[in-house]
Amino acid sequence: MVIGIVVVGAVLISYIGSGQTNKRQAAYGEMNENAQIALSILRSDLLLAGYAQSTSVVNTGGVKTLGKTFSTKPILGCGLGFVSANTTGVAACKTTGTETPAIEISYEADLTNSIPTSSNFPSDCIGNSLQYVAQTVAVGGQNITFYETHNRYYLATTGTGVGARTELHCASAAKTSGGAAIGGQPLVDNVDVMQIWYGEAGAAGSRQIVRYVAAGPAVVIDWQNIISVRVCLLMRSSDRVLSGEDTALGLAGYLDCNSAAQTSADGYLRRAYFLTTTLRNKMTF
Repeated sequence: MVIGIVVVGAVLISYIGSGQTNKRQAAYGEMNENAQIALSILRSDLLLAGYAQSTSVVNTGGVKTLGKTFSTKPILGCGLGFVSANTTGVAACKTTGTETPAIEISYEADLTNSIPTSSNFPSDCIGNSLQYVAQTVAVGGQNITFYETHNRYYLATTGTGVGARTELHCASAAKTSGGAAIGGQPLVDNVDVMQIWYGEAGAAGSRQIVRYVAAGPAVVIDWQNIISVRVCLLMRSSDRVLSGEDTALGLAGYLDCNSAAQTSADGYLRRAYFLTTTLRNKMTF
């Protein structure tokens, strides 16, 4: 009987340990998938930042450049988030508060670099039609219609108490037929932190990055000289999978976006994921 109890106890311990390991692996798999989706969305938009049709050749002092439909700065970083992410006007950054960084990515949207709507118009980051932000430019006696999209990515908390989670959201300058703003929508769950650094070139037209800097109220950044962006997303598991024993064994530790060692004290797994990409429409070739 004693031998039987010992054997059963060993089997139970092995079963419980295996169950905990499976939960952790499933949680890591979920975080990997969510991070991959979020970073893929951001990367795709960052590669489009500043894209526009060429409309003419501009000769300034003997230097010829291409005139384009789109002239707004390709990106705008807000260290403390947007005053309003879904404004139909120009985005403004908060100067006080404790919110996480946000980024606006702007380019000319068309039927090939965005998902066409059912009425065959370009769309923004969450599928809103850009029909009512149409603009025209005169080229060779003809008017060319184009659509600027200003996709604004930020974090927002959904729910309260135990069920609260932070999500990656997107909003834009799209509007309804009546000119009203359209609210933002969540894209990816359980993004605890988003940090963004901007690679600034030393001079216009240069391909040499002289610094990576985070946006903030006291930081001066020449947005026209930003040619690279580095993003970190700190992902969280959707369920609590860590126990007191995991903490004692050091399984609750992780590195945050600043590569500083942290310990998860709430039972959730966390892991930081990074993306660095150039803005190809700002590179000189």
